[in-house]
Amino acid sequence: MKLLSFILLLFFLSSNGQSYTIQWYNMDNGLPQNSIKDIVKDKYGFIWLSMEGRILRYDGSNFVQYKDFKLKNLSFGDFYGNIRKDSISVFNDSETDRLLISKRRPEIISSLVSSNSSPSDQKIYRQLVKNNTTVRYVSFIDSYFIDTESGSYYFENNQVLYQDHKTSKKVPLDLKFPRNRLKRLFVHGDYIFFADSGNKKILQLYQGRYSYINAPAMYNDPETRIYWQQISGQVFIISHGKIYRSSFSQGKLKLTYLLEYKDIDKEISGTIFYDEVFNKLYIGSSINGLKILRLSDFSVSTKKLSYQDEVCYAAIPYGNNSVLTQEGILYNNHTSERLFKAPQSYDKRYIFQDDSGNLVYRENNAIHIRYKNSGFTKYDSITLKGKEIDGLYKNGGLYMASVFKAKQSYLYILNKDHFGQIERIIPCPANIDAVFRYNKDLLFLDTSDGISIFSLMQDRIIDHIGKNLPVKQILRTRDGNIWFTTHNRGIYLLKNRKAIKVPTDRNDFLDNAHYILEDRNSNFWISSDNGLFTINKTHLLRCMESRKGAPAYYRYTKGNGFLNNEFNGNAGPCAHILEDGQFVFPSMQGFVFFSPQNIRTYFPDPGDLFVERAKIKGKMVALKDKLFLQCGYKNAELYIDIPYYADLENIYLQAKLVTDDENQWVTIKNDKIFRLSDIEPGQYNLLIRFLSSEDGQFVYKSFPVEVEAYFYQTLIFKILVVGFLILILIIIVQTRTNFLRLKNKVLKNTIVNKDKELEETNNKLRSESDYQKKLVESISHDITTPVKFIALLSQELTQSDDIKTQKKYFDSIYKTSEQLYKFTLSLKEYTELYKQENTTEEEYLIYDLIETKKLLFEEIAAQKNTFIYNFCDHHLKVKLNKNILLAVFHNLMDNAVKNTSRGEIIITSNSGESYVEICIADTGTGMSDEQREYYSGLFHKKEHEHLIFRNYGLGLHMVVQLMMKINAEMTFHKNSPQGTNIKILIKI
Repeated sequence: MKLLSFILLLFFLSSNGQSYTIQWYNMDNGLPQNSIKDIVKDKYGFIWLSMEGRILRYDGSNFVQYKDFKLKNLSFGDFYGNIRKDSISVFNDSETDRLLISKRRPEIISSLVSSNSSPSDQKIYRQLVKNNTTVRYVSFIDSYFIDTESGSYYFENNQVLYQDHKTSKKVPLDLKFPRNRLKRLFVHGDYIFFADSGNKKILQLYQGRYSYINAPAMYNDPETRIYWQQISGQVFIISHGKIYRSSFSQGKLKLTYLLEYKDIDKEISGTIFYDEVFNKLYIGSSINGLKILRLSDFSVSTKKLSYQDEVCYAAIPYGNNSVLTQEGILYNNHTSERLFKAPQSYDKRYIFQDDSGNLVYRENNAIHIRYKNSGFTKYDSITLKGKEIDGLYKNGGLYMASVFKAKQSYLYILNKDHFGQIERIIPCPANIDAVFRYNKDLLFLDTSDGISIFSLMQDRIIDHIGKNLPVKQILRTRDGNIWFTTHNRGIYLLKNRKAIKVPTDRNDFLDNAHYILEDRNSNFWISSDNGLFTINKTHLLRCMESRKGAPAYYRYTKGNGFLNNEFNGNAGPCAHILEDGQFVFPSMQGFVFFSPQNIRTYFPDPGDLFVERAKIKGKMVALKDKLFLQCGYKNAELYIDIPYYADLENIYLQAKLVTDDENQWVTIKNDKIFRLSDIEPGQYNLLIRFLSSEDGQFVYKSFPVEVEAYFYQTLIFKILVVGFLILILIIIVQTRTNFLRLKNKVLKNTIVNKDKELEETNNKLRSESDYQKKLVESISHDITTPVKFIALLSQELTQSDDIKTQKKYFDSIYKTSEQLYKFTLSLKEYTELYKQENTTEEEYLIYDLIETKKLLFEEIAAQKNTFIYNFCDHHLKVKLNKNILLAVFHNLMDNAVKNTSRGEIIITSNSGESYVEICIADTGTGMSDEQREYYSGLFHKKEHEHLIFRNYGLGLHMVVQLMMKINAEMTFHKNSPQGTNIKILIKI
């Protein structure tokens, strides 16, 4: 099997009395040959064509060709069988082989019975299943027969034999019947008819009896052609290019006019089939291929005047079923005629009829008025001096004109009796395209910059809606909602004076919508630059409110009977509802007339989707339950078969492969192929959906897809790999264990060596303990200075008789003892400085800490005529241990006070991004160079080295240890002119 790709050749006809379009398939655009033997539609909706050497299946978009049959004779003929039972057969020319079309594919079956069968004698019989002009009733056939449900009729020896199916006896009818009368034979159910041109009656056979009945004269017209096909039960009467369909009910034959197709008389038509569902007529020719005539309920009316275009814009309803233009052309759905003589108009965009029935339109920058009482032959012309007339409008009982004057746009409200008199002038912010009177007070002015709302009572613009929107047309529907269309910006709904964007169609054709008409079933009909759209208003509003899903727009195009897809809307008025209920829209080629209740939308049934074919590695494969793709495939094509004979875009046929990642829907094109490539091995579901109704309901179908994995992608292979990795891990663990055992031996030897080191460490700890004892001695030493000072003052007090001096001594004793008391309160923390943390969460001011120690030593220094100055930054804070810093400051200030007389002690601070520096400088006796070098060098010793203290003072050694503890440094410098300058560097 091979899928044929066809280029669709469309010929669109539009002449009076004809309302259809033609699709023509032949060898030039895809058919394998031009000869069509028979056409039938199966129970699933697919159309089958029998041809020379092959059978074709047509689904509305593509043909599937079946030709690889192992038969000697592949010239297939007529279809017969039972469509409802899914049993359609076709013989080849020799009638020795038969194809059975069932479940949407043909297969060769054994043929024990042919249409040339002899029941009990040696005669040659042939079954009649179709009658047309190409059928030949040859003499070597002894008997032609027709099977009905009740019995069979045999036509032989100029007579008719009836054989009842129950008795199987042949009974002759008292009727002379020459063979040439078979050309006028047709069948409706159990009734067989023969048109008798001589008697002007119809011969009727029913259950072995015959009678004559009356029928329309066309049946017996010798110039009519009769076509009948038994499997479809369809009968057509063709007369002078007009095609009628025959029906039989309540004992009467009736004819239904379908269309006029004059070329049918020139073509040799071998088969005809009418599809009632999609309103299409299929004509198969033995020389011209396949023609599909789509009957349209749309009518396009054109004027057909020489050297004049067919572009239509504004018109007015005239009469019950017509529209009239300013050129005097009256259009209805079948014909056009000139009502009055007028030159071809150069401005077709604006026209209206005043209350007297006169025509008012614009021409050559003037207002033309054609008077109805003169048959529109007399007219007046009114000009507005110095002003350019842009448009004319009639709305809400007002006559209006938009004009330009000095690049400013105005709306003139005209006097109804004298158009030359201006009743009111309304300045407009932008160019006006249309005017809509909302109520007695408000006018909606549609401009290129939104809608300006003008109040007639207030004589001013009171509001502005939709800024920057180029408004085209505005209208009100029956529910009171206001809608407006724009230039290339879509459709909008007005709610509470706000513009709400209406979702557009999938191709954005409605971005340039023109006008909306609403029918009695609340369906919108929307003209656009690319087709006519319809949608149910309730469904559209529901989609806008929920903001879920896209509106189900249905689009009509040239394939539905238009001459041009482009409609016109830059006019006023640009659409009409006539008195007889017809809708009229102007287009680039004529006016389109239609009755909305007669226009159908076509959607497939939920069960009309089949996934039965795929192409893998260039070969077609029949599918049953799923698609299986072997490992190493590069790409595959999955065919989605759906019998649909309208525009495929209207059903939104889409598919996607459901994976862990949420894939996007893929739109299926006319070839109806879903392509798969580069899919990871595994099992998936192909999800297919299409629109099944006007309310936006989708039908979903799932089809399983399995992609085979390579051996290294299988579960067994992965288990083996995991097992192998576990084995490697065990080997690694065992190797590591052996390594650790060896290392353990090494560690044992190391422990022996470490024991020696621990012993040395123990000795160091003893030294540290000695250090702690010396630390206590240092603390006692620090207390000695203030205590000694108090003792000296007390002695001086006993020796002095001066009250002022005594008061001074008492005051010094008080202050010193108070600070000494405070110092003794913190002695417990002072002795546990090495156990405390270096930092705290709380911040401390350096100035406050220095000030605390200054108060302790200030009186002692004063007795020695020494002054202590605290010049530290009042805002400088640190998070270091407060007790450690106090101990450091205490010791350094104590040394400074003891070694300074008649001098000064200056304490300053400095800070940067990563450090804080505190300087304590005195003018005392100072330290020797050896001492400064010694104490500075203590900070450069390694942490594990034991500090060997020289007899320079235990207190300063403690300070060094505390500074190392908080990761700080301290340097000792000679002060100028004398004394010592100690700098403490704290890293932040």
